[in-house]
Amino acid sequence: MRYLKLYLLSALALFFLACSDDDDGTEFKFDREIYEYSIIEGCGPGAPEDSICYKIRYHYPIRTEDYSGLCVWLDDAVIDDTSKSVSNKQIEKAHDNIDNSFFRKYQKKSSEYDTLDLTESIAKFVKMGYDSLQVVMFCEYSDGGDPGSVQRVFLPFKDVLPPTDVEPLSDSLWATGAWFEWYRPTDRTKVLSPNDVSGKILGYNVVIYSNDPDEDVGKLEVTIQSPAGVDNKGTRLYKRNAYIHKRNDSVLVDAIKVNEKNKNYLRLVVYDGEGYNSEDISKNHFRLIVDGLRTQSGEDDPGYRIAISSWDMVGNASGSEINSSVDFWRQFNTTDSIAPLMARKIFTAEDSLFPGYTKLDSNNRVGILWSRSVDPLKFDHGIEVDSVLVFPRGCNENTCYKNVSNYEIEYYDKLDKSWHKYSSNKEKLYTDRYSMDENGRFSMDYSGTGRFVSDTIRYVAPGDTLILRIRSIDNSEYKSAALVDTIFVSPGELADKLKCPKGFIAVSTSDTTSLCMEKFEHRGADGKFMTNVLHSEAAAACEAMSASGFEISLCRERDWELVCLSGGSLQYGVVEESDSKASDYLFKVCNVSTNDSTIAADIRKRDPHCMNPMGVRDLPGQYQEWVMGRSEDTAAVLKGASYMVYEGLDRESIAYCTNRAFPYYTRPGYTQDTVYLYREGTLVDTVYAADTTRNLHKKITPKDFKDTIQFYDVVDKNGKVIGKDFSLYSEYKKGGKAWLDSLGNGLTYKPTKKEAVFLTGEKSYYRQAASFYKSPTIGFRCCAYKK
Repeated sequence: MRYLKLYLLSALALFFLACSDDDDGTEFKFDREIYEYSIIEGCGPGAPEDSICYKIRYHYPIRTEDYSGLCVWLDDAVIDDTSKSVSNKQIEKAHDNIDNSFFRKYQKKSSEYDTLDLTESIAKFVKMGYDSLQVVMFCEYSDGGDPGSVQRVFLPFKDVLPPTDVEPLSDSLWATGAWFEWYRPTDRTKVLSPNDVSGKILGYNVVIYSNDPDEDVGKLEVTIQSPAGVDNKGTRLYKRNAYIHKRNDSVLVDAIKVNEKNKNYLRLVVYDGEGYNSEDISKNHFRLIVDGLRTQSGEDDPGYRIAISSWDMVGNASGSEINSSVDFWRQFNTTDSIAPLMARKIFTAEDSLFPGYTKLDSNNRVGILWSRSVDPLKFDHGIEVDSVLVFPRGCNENTCYKNVSNYEIEYYDKLDKSWHKYSSNKEKLYTDRYSMDENGRFSMDYSGTGRFVSDTIRYVAPGDTLILRIRSIDNSEYKSAALVDTIFVSPGELADKLKCPKGFIAVSTSDTTSLCMEKFEHRGADGKFMTNVLHSEAAAACEAMSASGFEISLCRERDWELVCLSGGSLQYGVVEESDSKASDYLFKVCNVSTNDSTIAADIRKRDPHCMNPMGVRDLPGQYQEWVMGRSEDTAAVLKGASYMVYEGLDRESIAYCTNRAFPYYTRPGYTQDTVYLYREGTLVDTVYAADTTRNLHKKITPKDFKDTIQFYDVVDKNGKVIGKDFSLYSEYKKGGKAWLDSLGNGLTYKPTKKEAVFLTGEKSYYRQAASFYKSPTIGFRCCAYKK
């Protein structure tokens, strides 16, 4: 059975951020325009499977006096895609049904909403092959007043969204070959479903190109390793001399004839057929191994290039392969025949208070040194490889070896169980050399004869265990064997003193006060972050934890804030480097206001650089966090920002450590007091207090009120009343139990009473919702306090 999907264009619930409980937000009036319009996609039961059906549901303008109806234009024959207003001539076309336009006459009825069924109107555009269609709407009033601005939506008919780009990463190069890795890209199939990125990938066009036109690459040995297995014959997972392309509405895999003119190209089609696996990213991994290339003959060797494009099931493509010029492709070279030599130990400065542990500086950095690597010129070089490199007498630079051009440093992420490149903030590295004396101590003065090089590992937390992998790279990009070493970082005096429970980190809120805080937001027994919970449920989850000598509870607001401020030195609760802007680490590192919920939910995808100096992770972003407020009236308080984009709010300021957020629902504004109407020319001003300086047009007393509000008790899963809410009585009667259940969001709404009111036409911030507000963007973390 086909189904309906509703995509709201305006949020039903917002957050009101403030530094105190009484701050007011900005109000906007749009009383002569339709609003709360949304697109309903899908057909009813019985419609053919290939039908494309759309409706637009909208709320009548707040001011319906003199409202005549709605002008609607399809496509851009009458109204282009940028106009904010329309002319009388264009309005006439809507009344006369000219150029795919029509007029929707206003007929007052009990409902405040109307629905445009556009299914028949758009059918011809679908047949004409439109990818999407513009729908323009404009209110018309008989009083000649300003009807407001144009509203428009776009109806998508096809999957026109390409997969994300594929970046082939060379993990290893050798004298006659290379291997390349990539991950299955994400693919959106519907414009109206931005969070659904698991569209199936048909496959990949891979092109390997020799810059030497006389080289025949057709005989290269090729192996594909994919989630579906391994294929080194081209019989199952890939096809030689072929390419994916689109012809009209068909996506084809066709053969390419190889001749003397294109023999320096090898074209492959790598098959896929699956969508992005967000549960296990390893199931998205592909590796291409090629062998039989020429050994690099020198620094001027032109080398090779590779390009990969991904293709979805309907023929949308992305990636560098679709560009006509090979200048866009990735350059790579094979290596010479001798790999560089690499030592087997990393040296660090020891913490005098914790023997055997590495010292951590005040900026959360660790300095590392290792014996300088070299690239031998001959196989019988005689150089010994140990914790340092030992050179035999007579083995001199340029006669026995060359210097390497660079080093590659990676760290092992224990969360996602994979290696990641370490990015240094220096442009040119490893040119300075250092010496070690006979007692094994390093002099950090530059030495022309020193045989050690160094780097600085940043964003290190107290007590971290760093697993580093360093490889040297010669001028032909030949990599050495890896130096893999483990560094145990000093936990610091505070951690040694508190001895926090597992999963908690020792933090201080002043020179004399300390506590333990969860390193990440709280996770359940299944390892997933606990979100979409009530404030009371978050508090109960923390209180259910136990640890000897500690009392565990939801973090207190002031404690959370002071830990985030880190003694007042930080604005956002992140280690700040002098060369970084707030926007760099908030959006790129901490996932603030990116709308990327998958990073927030998967601890393996989170960036470890979003960390405060004490090692607490993700304070400014990922999820907003419930904390215990400062008073009984403001117990349910939120701190930090989340991955969600809050329209109209500055993305940086909402992430301040000092910000407080109070959740609320937007509800219709109403009054139960007498209403006074004063006429100003042709306009009527509505006020709620008598004004003796003006001429009264009409007085409406409570007995004249025609509107009705329905009130509810909000009940949790244990049957406890945790708050009160209200809605229009007409919505309750029309929606019934199903509507009430959707309003409850997992809670039970029990109708209690209904009262006559006068609707003001405005929206109010209903803060009493804090006690029963839930959202998938909200989590929490617990704190452990010494008894």
